[in-house]
Amino acid sequence: MKTCLLFLFYFPLISIIYAETQKDRPVVTTPLGKIRGYHKKSAKRNLFAAFEGIPYAKPPVESRRFEPPEPIEPWKGTWDAISVTECPQTALIQMTSVQGEEDCLYVNVYVPREYPNPEERLNVIVHIHGGMFMYGSGHSYSHPEYFMDEEVIFVNFNYRLGIFGFLSTGDSVVSGNNGLKDQVMVLKWVQENIGSFGGNPESVTLTGLSAGASSVHFHYISDMSVGLFQKGFSQSGVALNSYALQEEPLKKAKTLAEAVGCPTASTSVLVDCLKQRPFKHLLTKMPLFFGHHFLPATPFGPVLEKGSQPFLNKNPYYLLLKGKVQDLPWLTSTVSHEGLFPGVFFIKELDQLSKNWTQVAPFLLDYRDSLAETLWVSTAEKIREYYLEGNQEITMETFPKLVQMLSDRFLVDVEAAIKLQSKVNKSPVYYYQFGYPGDSNSDKTVAHGADAQYFFFSMYNRPPSPDELKMKDILMDMLLTFVKTGKPRIADRKWEPVEFPDVRFMDVPTFELDQVKMVTVKELAPREFWKSLGFLENQNLLLMKDEL
Repeated sequence: MKTCLLFLFYFPLISIIYAETQKDRPVVTTPLGKIRGYHKKSAKRNLFAAFEGIPYAKPPVESRRFEPPEPIEPWKGTWDAISVTECPQTALIQMTSVQGEEDCLYVNVYVPREYPNPEERLNVIVHIHGGMFMYGSGHSYSHPEYFMDEEVIFVNFNYRLGIFGFLSTGDSVVSGNNGLKDQVMVLKWVQENIGSFGGNPESVTLTGLSAGASSVHFHYISDMSVGLFQKGFSQSGVALNSYALQEEPLKKAKTLAEAVGCPTASTSVLVDCLKQRPFKHLLTKMPLFFGHHFLPATPFGPVLEKGSQPFLNKNPYYLLLKGKVQDLPWLTSTVSHEGLFPGVFFIKELDQLSKNWTQVAPFLLDYRDSLAETLWVSTAEKIREYYLEGNQEITMETFPKLVQMLSDRFLVDVEAAIKLQSKVNKSPVYYYQFGYPGDSNSDKTVAHGADAQYFFFSMYNRPPSPDELKMKDILMDMLLTFVKTGKPRIADRKWEPVEFPDVRFMDVPTFELDQVKMVTVKELAPREFWKSLGFLENQNLLLMKDEL
């Protein structure tokens, strides 16, 4: 009886995929081999072809763990592309909960046709998922249904996360950035294979959210990514954000090794031993790398490499300053209340946060590894004095000031990035601020990544309201115009690019177009205050090293 009930439960899901006969399902022939997908329905109920779970690299398991990705070899027969996967990770809050599998390097392709036509040359959007380089997957939120009502091919994918994507021994043994190198491998895969799906490899727009947005920006400054895309869109994230570079990678590698009984005297022996440990066993040690709850948010992320084939071997600020960045159009955005992440996770413990401010601040504001420990307490007090005016208690009344503090910590780096890139490149940098709270948000705040729901169907698992659909149409038109022309458009508004030393941006507070307007400001946040704190990041770090 139990088996029968399970069959009845799963039968509808099975039917969705297999209601079509093998003959009816879409098939493409790529240089790697044939791929069979299946049909899904778009937001407007149009049939489209979905190819989910196409391998783009060899499984990064056993001896290939912690190694750069290797291209997948051609296969015989037909690859059945009907399932999605995710890479190994813990849950954000319950860090003892482990999910995903190491064999996870798969790409998903969505074509707005029942049957792809390789004679077409549709524009291509490749999306890099967010998740602080620690969490998420290609399909976790970036659903294709909105895009499939447009004339564009949409691609998302998995890349290695956390320990498996960003462990580094600080030398050539494991130089690091394998998660970013996975992304490069996907872009190469697109160049070689997307034509088989009817896509134009000469019109690839790289998009990303949060850590995915920082990733997009990294591809502008990495030699590995030259020629692999033509435009980029970074939603709430740049390469200069504090979370975007990992500090002390060798120390973390040794901490992990010691926790699972591996020797640490030699980095090669250390890595060989880590390759023998079960991946779930390694993930259970993640709590060692957090100081308070899940903070710092990105203990394992991009690093400056010392290997022979680096994705990144120079500081991003230095590369931007010296103009070592691809001269391509770049669209960026932030939202009104970026600091709600991670601020909202403290909403039920504001009293404790207020009492323990000097202990929590280095983790909450991500300066533990960029400032001498002797300065942690005094710096926390300076920041509290600046934002809470005389060291007010952190309460629900002053919570907006905490959010502003966290927002400014984020925005000073966004400002530096867009100003520098606009200064050194001929190609324009476009920037918008998003302030529409939607209809389900009673407190009218707009949190980190909130504009993503207007690109990705049912991101929050609820039907959009009529007004939210109006905003969706505005933002989709904006992005698709950028994809086609390199210039974003919102109705008939003249959108001027950023022009150093000012910040020009399109202010999008609502779907009411008469309130959408261009704004020019000198700064997005009090940059001189944040610079004065002496965090060894970006400009301060280079000044110390005499590289300016």
